[in-house]
Amino acid sequence: RCIARQITRRESAFLRFVSSPMIAVPALVKLLPKVLLAGALLRRSASVAPAAASAALMRPARAGPSDEGSAVQALREALTASGLGDASLWGVPLTGESGAPLLRQFLRARRWCVDDARRMLQGTLRWRRENRVDELSSMSNFGEGMPLDKIIGKAGAGPLVLATLPGRAALADVNRFVRWRIAMQEAAIRTLCLTQSSPAFTLVMDVSGLRRFHLSKEARLCTAELSRVMQAYYPDFLAKTLVVNTPPAFACAWSLLRPLLPPALLVKLQLQKGPPPDAIADACGPSGSPMPS
Repeated sequence: RCIARQITRRESAFLRFVSSPMIAVPALVKLLPKVLLAGALLRRSASVAPAAASAALMRPARAGPSDEGSAVQALREALTASGLGDASLWGVPLTGESGAPLLRQFLRARRWCVDDARRMLQGTLRWRRENRVDELSSMSNFGEGMPLDKIIGKAGAGPLVLATLPGRAALADVNRFVRWRIAMQEAAIRTLCLTQSSPAFTLVMDVSGLRRFHLSKEARLCTAELSRVMQAYYPDFLAKTLVVNTPPAFACAWSLLRPLLPPALLVKLQLQKGPPPDAIADACGPSGSPMPS
């Protein structure tokens, strides 16, 4: 059971990386030895007590499709009782009928626990107010090595957003790095129709500029803080991450990692060996529209 809980914590860490993929891609390479060890431990545990390991890895079912509506209504009532009946987020009134899809996003982020979703929303609103997040602009000058994301098309009902790796200077200041990525996240969210079911965008991550400093201690500190912020204050708006221009070494590491990673991560993360698909190749050049400010 103890080993299974360790694996579950590693799975949660990987899923947090998906929600902040700017540094996640190089971080996966750094975690390769630990993941291999975790997989070996899990296989050993399963061979000794497969039933116990499987039960420990299963997440408790708190709600499902059959009672989504009642969970949304319960969250509305909880927000109203907490004095947030008039609150709005990204221009959407939370307790109105149009706010139901957004409330579902927060409920999914907290595995359909109404009380946890309420606390997450309260914390999100407070954090945004204290850090003046609504005033952040994607066109702000965050400094050297912090390129702007671009909208390069559509994927399903959501936009296709192109992002590139940061430069070395971007990793020197954790707070500045996090504010830059928050601004990019906010710009991507503003392109979504948050009043429709399951709003999400697809991220195209160009890693052609991957360097050794992307695996440094500074990069890991940026990863940790960005993951903490995304986990605490943002529901999941990422439909999928498509990694393009992957170097040969990373493709080799991915082939070893893939069998050990949780299915939820594999659904969200796709690697493109060699050049990107024709539909995306041109966008990885100078073309593409800047994100809205």
